[in-house]
Amino acid sequence: MTILTEYTLWLVIPCLLIGGGYSLFLYFKNRNIEFEKRSLIVMATLRGIAVSLIAFLLLAPMTRFINRQSEKPIILFAVDNSESIVAGNDSSYTTDFITQLNKLAQSFGNRYEVNVVYMGDEDRYQKRDDIHIAPNYSDKSTNLSSIFDNLSMLYANRNIGAMIMCSDGIYNAGNNPVYKAETANYPVYTVGLGNPELQPDLFIADINFNRQVYRGNSFPVEVKVAAHKLNGKQTVLKVFEKEKELFSKNIDIKSSQYFETVRLNIEAKEKGLHHYKITLSEVDEEISYKNNNSSFYVEVVDTKEKIAIIYHAPHPDIAAIKQSLESIDKYEVTVFDVQNFKNKPEEYSLLILHQIPSIKNQEQHIIAQALQNRISTLFITGKSTDLIQFNKLNLGITITQNKGLFNEAMPLFNSNFTTFTFSEESRNRLQNFTPLQTFFGDYQTAISANIFLYQKVAGINTPYPLIVFNDINGVKIGVITGTGLWQWKLYNYLYANNDNAFNEVITKTAQYLSIKSDKSFFRVNTQQLFDENENVYFSAELYNDVYELINEPDVTLTLTNEEKIKYDYRFSKQFNSYYLNIGKLPVGNWSWHAATTMGNKNYSKSGQFSIREVMIETANLVANHTLLQSISQTTNGKFYKPDNMSDIENEIKNNENIKSIVSYNKSYRLILDSPIYFILIILLFGIEWFMRKWGGGY
Repeated sequence: MTILTEYTLWLVIPCLLIGGGYSLFLYFKNRNIEFEKRSLIVMATLRGIAVSLIAFLLLAPMTRFINRQSEKPIILFAVDNSESIVAGNDSSYTTDFITQLNKLAQSFGNRYEVNVVYMGDEDRYQKRDDIHIAPNYSDKSTNLSSIFDNLSMLYANRNIGAMIMCSDGIYNAGNNPVYKAETANYPVYTVGLGNPELQPDLFIADINFNRQVYRGNSFPVEVKVAAHKLNGKQTVLKVFEKEKELFSKNIDIKSSQYFETVRLNIEAKEKGLHHYKITLSEVDEEISYKNNNSSFYVEVVDTKEKIAIIYHAPHPDIAAIKQSLESIDKYEVTVFDVQNFKNKPEEYSLLILHQIPSIKNQEQHIIAQALQNRISTLFITGKSTDLIQFNKLNLGITITQNKGLFNEAMPLFNSNFTTFTFSEESRNRLQNFTPLQTFFGDYQTAISANIFLYQKVAGINTPYPLIVFNDINGVKIGVITGTGLWQWKLYNYLYANNDNAFNEVITKTAQYLSIKSDKSFFRVNTQQLFDENENVYFSAELYNDVYELINEPDVTLTLTNEEKIKYDYRFSKQFNSYYLNIGKLPVGNWSWHAATTMGNKNYSKSGQFSIREVMIETANLVANHTLLQSISQTTNGKFYKPDNMSDIENEIKNNENIKSIVSYNKSYRLILDSPIYFILIILLFGIEWFMRKWGGGY
């Protein structure tokens, strides 16, 4: 502890002189009563010290404390909780492993802080007061890379000593974990589970099919069948719709590593969502029969919806948007130079206008015809957009550019957006997309506008829209306030090896705009198909007689499964709408019925959806220990088998880099705020007063 003042410490001398002078005057120059010499000296000293302490307060003194803090190294156990861990092993294998793992965790004692995270569909962190490791191996997918990103945020500036990653190395979601491990500044000790050697197994490796087809057409299906170490065996491949067998083929396995593509055609007879099941008859000696079955869903529609992309000048955004929309078979997409567009806007379900109205060509007749014929339109603004004419359209957003400048704006998801659902994986991916080039200026949105994405400029969250929707007299309008969408597509593929997040942005936008407006007072939205490891979402809207959004009445939902068992739910109220997250549901077909009452009127909506089984964890049961070894090598860790993972304890305890971190923090406190200081002054005056009274003074 150190005592400091706002002024020079030389001023302490005058404080002492004030106290000493006062006590001398009181006891030696102005004596009204005679005291013993010894008592006189003691009382004068007490009075002098007390007065000096009071004078010292005028210097605004404070105390400085230096606190020593020690942070234990964190040992993080990252345990693979996916189905593939137990798919090819017996229960005794996993039971023995969990016992050894808990023994290892407890061996670190109080010198380390032990945390546990389960990897799978998502990273789930266990409470620190419960160190018992108990994975249930129920996750339907494995993401081994997200943990490195999450640790950098959740454990920022923490003393992570080491990670012990227990996995079979099989991942089917996220990025390559080896690349993500390069960002780790701590060693990763990997424990290889499962068997890296090929085991006798027959499985459906993949299914290729069109997700949407047209009624009356036959659509092709490719089933890829693979087998390991089952040479000379036979199996039968069958395809069913409900209980009806549609296709059957005998397959002779002719090699130890067999692969065959079976092609068939299925006729789409009825409109709707159709569920098809594929089975392979079981063969002796297989390590698992779970991967002998798979299924897929196909939506049968009546006609294609036409979409026209009209551009002012060629731009890579156009090709990216076209490719994304064509990934859904129900869309027929045509691209036009604005000068060559001679068709009628009413021939299309959706118009996408890229930088139109433009500075050189106003093209007002196309926009006027679209609005007049109630055709949904998506505007994409850019450098060539004529903002004066654009603002005159009264689309629910006006843009005023300042000094002809532009911003680099990254997408920021609006957590209150409920118009359509957007997957959590795509939402997380979206946050890291490259920026779009937007106008630098002022953005004004109408009250009726519904913002899907905001602009994040230079790391600052802004209220400016990046993608916004509006409804103008029953006509759905969308506006993307920047160009550079093609870079989103490239980024998505570069870091995820797919276009899923980009496609979801474009296709969900097109689906919302192209669907004809629902004029009913009560509207409920959800998907027709969910994966079993995906949360089931519902959104609802309720309108009064003048079509104003309200949410005073309660909205209930009843789910019914295939066994006719019913489950009741109640929607949550968010702003002017309703939202319901049911969570994960079992595989199967479900029907739903939503209802509400407004005044003396009852409203209801009904529908169906399906929960699709996820089989990717059982498609490949060959452990990838090479991947785990690469992770350890990248982070200066080591690879272990379960039999010798107890050696990790000595490895960590002997690592001089894994130790507690000592930090020193300074804290300041005014002496004026200290009760001890005032107690001392009162005590000095009190003792002096008592001695004066005892000696006959006053």
